[in-house]
Amino acid sequence: MTQLADAGADVSNDIKGGAALAYKAMGTSNKAHQASPFGTGTAGKGRGKKEAKRDWTFWFIIGIIVLFVVVVACIYFVKKYNATSKTYIKVGEHEITQVEFDYYYSMITNQYLSQDSTSLLFMGIDASQPLDEQTCIYDENLTWKDYFVESTVPMIQQVKALCDDAQAKGFEYDVTSDYDSYISSIASSISSAGVSSSYYYEQYFGEYATESRLEPYVKEYLTSQAYYAQLETDNATTDDEVKEEYETNPQLYDTIDYHLYSIGANAEDDATDEELEAAMDTAEERSYEMLERYENGEDWRELCYEYAIDEAKDNYDPENEGDPTEVTGGTQTTISSNYFDWLADDSRKAGDGMVYRDESNEACFIVIFDAKTPYDLETDPSDIAGTLTTEKVQSYIDDLLVDYEVTDMGKHLKYLYVDETSAADDSSANETGTADDSSANETGTADDSSADTDSSVDETN
Repeated sequence: MTQLADAGADVSNDIKGGAALAYKAMGTSNKAHQASPFGTGTAGKGRGKKEAKRDWTFWFIIGIIVLFVVVVACIYFVKKYNATSKTYIKVGEHEITQVEFDYYYSMITNQYLSQDSTSLLFMGIDASQPLDEQTCIYDENLTWKDYFVESTVPMIQQVKALCDDAQAKGFEYDVTSDYDSYISSIASSISSAGVSSSYYYEQYFGEYATESRLEPYVKEYLTSQAYYAQLETDNATTDDEVKEEYETNPQLYDTIDYHLYSIGANAEDDATDEELEAAMDTAEERSYEMLERYENGEDWRELCYEYAIDEAKDNYDPENEGDPTEVTGGTQTTISSNYFDWLADDSRKAGDGMVYRDESNEACFIVIFDAKTPYDLETDPSDIAGTLTTEKVQSYIDDLLVDYEVTDMGKHLKYLYVDETSAADDSSANETGTADDSSANETGTADDSSADTDSSVDETN
């Protein structure tokens, strides 16, 4: 106990001693301040100003950051509100939001881009690059995004028309099972991709897409599909209709087997019209030469290999298993109109050949007829029946679509204004041309005037 007391006394003494030293130091410091030639507390005030400046700078930076966050948040919520609540386009009396439009747009694009990369590159599409930065091969005034947007609109029109008609006709359908299957397939895709649900929906269905936001649109689409199936049932084609259709249009259903080979014009990219014409003449001569040798008994595949350009010879090597020139099961819808009539002629015999000069493709085509197979109505009338039923249903839908015109208040559908833009460009070009012509005419008038003067002078002389 005595030791604890002594220790406590020592600690107490130390505290008192430390306090005394601190008090003494404060006193010394105060004296130093009092003795300062700059006046009382000058150093303390300087430090205070610097600290205040630092505090002001710190809070200014914090304020800028907070303001930036607020602005970004406001932009996000405004865009979100516009996408989920405001009218993007109107279809008939239906107001379509951007979220709904993006859902149908994604269905179109995802289906199209699911093709293999070779097919896409042939179409001029690079799936790794933004579609709105790639020119559509069908219209140089549109991007591929514009093209898919144009394809999206008819899909929305049809869904709205079918659902409205289904309701008007009292069509009842429980979409629950179809919807559950749809969501289950998406869940499986999300699991396979190893991503979050929100990320998947955003990437595949649009920036603001979620399962709950898309639910009414998905159910409406599935209902339209069910009603379409009902229309097919109601408009089923009879056997008599199938027979009548085939007898009227056999060329649509009979199939033709043939061989097709092309010899291109060997002309430079910058060739003149005369040079291209000469190259086409040469290609035509070689085509007739090859056909004549085939008709005289030479082997077709050996000839194809011989006449192929060096870069393509491997494709036509007779040692290869497949023949790249062989076409089977062709119909009027798949065979070029340039030689379909010739192939479909009832007088055609196996081995008959022809040469077609195709100026637009800068090549000549050698066509060899193999066989024509009449459509078998007895064993397989389904193709004709399906075609006729589809035509009936589509005709019915086309009548409905008259009341589903598109209204684009925000000019989101660029394809609607391509003609206007082109007309404006043409008008501008015409105005420029007119101005140039006017200038040329004025110059010409002045030159003519000068020429008249010279003539007068000559006559005078």
